[in-house]
Amino acid sequence: MTSRERVLAALRREIPDRVPWIEGIVSDELATRLCGEKIEVNWDIAPDGTPVASGAFLAEQQKKVCRALGKDNINYNAFAPVYAGRTSLQGVVVVGEGLIHTRDDLAKMQFPDMDAPGFLDSAREFIAHKEDFCAIACIRLGIGATLMSMGLEAFSYAMADDPELIVEIMERYADWTIRLGPRLAEIGFDVFWAFDDVAFNNGPMFSPAFYREVVLPVQQRAAAALELPLITHSDGDMTPILEDWLQLGQAAIHPLQPDVMDINAVKARYGDRLCLVGNIFMDDLVHKQPHDIREQVRDRIEHIGAGGGYIISSSNSLTADMKDENVRAMADAIAEFGVYG
Repeated sequence: MTSRERVLAALRREIPDRVPWIEGIVSDELATRLCGEKIEVNWDIAPDGTPVASGAFLAEQQKKVCRALGKDNINYNAFAPVYAGRTSLQGVVVVGEGLIHTRDDLAKMQFPDMDAPGFLDSAREFIAHKEDFCAIACIRLGIGATLMSMGLEAFSYAMADDPELIVEIMERYADWTIRLGPRLAEIGFDVFWAFDDVAFNNGPMFSPAFYREVVLPVQQRAAAALELPLITHSDGDMTPILEDWLQLGQAAIHPLQPDVMDINAVKARYGDRLCLVGNIFMDDLVHKQPHDIREQVRDRIEHIGAGGGYIISSSNSLTADMKDENVRAMADAIAEFGVYG
């Protein structure tokens, strides 16, 4: 099977030739060490909506990482702009304080014109260079970008004082995804991956009722417009709102953070209706030894990969502080244990 076929089969809860491996982010520093050459795979959208690197360059850089590890996906960021301060940490852009606090601030939300000539040229270049890898368009369904653009403090006040402001901002982001998603599918992307963090380690950022009544309807509207298989991401403990989250109709959920969620329990309850993506613990990839990672990968494949419907991944991303030998141990263990007989 090709990488593309492998990932799509797992998302359909079928049994591929081996358990696929995908990641949302691989840090430039780690990728450079693992590949033995300078790698630049992380990029962002400039304020005018243009990518900071060509689609061809981004695809070629990511394919080098896939070949070095045996990873199956390359990712293209199709996010609308987030209105917040930014900094860089170990080669990864980190979002700072949000800038949209009141209705007067809505005027700052000037999205790029996706009908402008050349807007999709970079995406087309990316697909032209994807080869047989699974090309994933990274998107948001509304709430993730809203939380970042408002910041937690302003968002929390608005939940009590002006929840309609939250809905207005979410709707603007959802509309971006609704318009852009079909165009990306037509270009030739294979999967959508929606990054919308809504939970802390101790549970959701808001009550299940607020999620169900305010957030979920906007997310559902965006998800309904997407023609490709959808993976949804949120860190933290999603257990209190998991039933509601699954009303998005996604093909898979990621990453089932292992220190706060039990992937075995989720597999037992929901494995017949969706694919699970995760959950090799980031902290272990930083602090433990290769034999520990090997056993963790073996356990996940044996218990979660049984019968298909599993894609292995870190519990968030591959970061610069991870031990090279641990990431290589993960790759080796996937190759050793991940083949379906």
